Amino acid sequence: MPKWFPVQRFLQLKLTVWIPLCLITIIQFFAAYGHYKYEHLPEESLNKYLYKHVNPKLVMKKSKPDCKYEDTLHSTKSVHTWDVTNQKLNFIPKGIANGSYTPEDCNPAFSVAILVTYRNRQSQLDVFIPYMHNFLRKQNIHYKIYVIEQQDDKPWNKGLLYNIGAKQAIAENFPCLILHDVDLLPLDENNLYACLHQPRHMSASIDKFRFVLIYETLVGGVLAITSDQYKQLNGFSNRFKGWGGEDDDFAGRMSANQFVILRFPQHMSRYTMLLHKQEAKNTARYDIMTQNEKHGAKDGLNSVHFDSISVKPQRLYTLIAVRV
Repeated sequence: MPKWFPVQRFLQLKLTVWIPLCLITIIQFFAAYGHYKYEHLPEESLNKYLYKHVNPKLVMKKSKPDCKYEDTLHSTKSVHTWDVTNQKLNFIPKGIANGSYTPEDCNPAFSVAILVTYRNRQSQLDVFIPYMHNFLRKQNIHYKIYVIEQQDDKPWNKGLLYNIGAKQAIAENFPCLILHDVDLLPLDENNLYACLHQPRHMSASIDKFRFVLIYETLVGGVLAITSDQYKQLNGFSNRFKGWGGEDDDFAGRMSANQFVILRFPQHMSRYTMLLHKQEAKNTARYDIMTQNEKHGAKDGLNSVHFDSISVKPQRLYTLIAVRV
């Protein structure tokens, strides 16, 4: 038997292994590409889906024209990821009080409460606040930023914090809530911060995930939902202690209420994620989701419990300090 025969057999064996692996890789690539081409609203029809409601306490002046949003929706400008952290260097807090801003030259069609859950990420908050004010003031919307901070060492409870923030924003008559992670920043100026008539997942394309929607029912990151819809869902479950699960559980509540998750096109939904240490996942999240699915949305806005809470207006945001 020739000495080269074992080598030849080995090469043949490698070939038979590599062919299936290559096929699997190609299939996975196109599967991911399918989510890159996720289902979205047609760009030319976005205006008819917009939920145009303002805070009833907002003073609308007859001497001012109505704000227009076509320029925003059709803008092709975007921020490069390497310029994101430089935004705070060019920040001037003109027109901002208690985290709220109202356009000076026109009457807005939208009033939006931006709810940011937060703990121990001061460096990210220092980037997020000036960046978002610079971004949002260009859009001619009435908005207010709330930072809901968990000020204790107990397990993180994002769902509870969102419920507390939503209660405050709803009490202040905001018709639209935008639930916003502090580590996500929008890159495209045409990403209008407004609710639609159905819940809107805004952060469909994140650089960390190669701008690919990782699964179709994803609602985490940045989500716009009307106050009425949030109340109908009874908000988030308060049972998720630790990281993970609460967003997918909330998606389940939306599905159970026949809500449809809407999205803007990919080029209007790009975000960059600020670097941070990955937190340990809540190992009980799947069990809690299964229990909640079985028993329904019994806990949420109607069962918010905490040790203490205080609302502290500041220049650039309203701080809601919570001890769970």
